[in-house]
Amino acid sequence: MSTTSEQDGNKRNPRQREDTRQLLLSMADTTWRMFVAPAVLVPVAIAGDLKFHTKPWLTILAAIVGMGLSVLLVRQQLRGGQ
Repeated sequence: MSTTSEQDGNKRNPRQREDTRQLLLSMADTTWRMFVAPAVLVPVAIAGDLKFHTKPWLTILAAIVGMGLSVLLVRQQLRGGQ
C-alpha cells in the first residue's frame, strides 16, 4: 500500500527528470575530472620512484601536477568548455 506522497514522487514531469539527469551527468563529469589525472599519474610516479630510487620526489611531483590538471579541467568545465 503506497501513500499519496509516494505516488506523487513517481509522477515527476519530464522536465524534472531531465533536470535530474543533467545534474547527475554534471556530477559524474566533475568527478572524473577531479580524480583521473592524480589516479593515473601517482601510480606511474611510484613506479618511477622505485626504479630510479628517487622516493618520494616523483610521487610528490605527480600529485601536484595531477591536482593542477584537475583544477584546470574543472575550471574548463565550469566555463562551459568541453
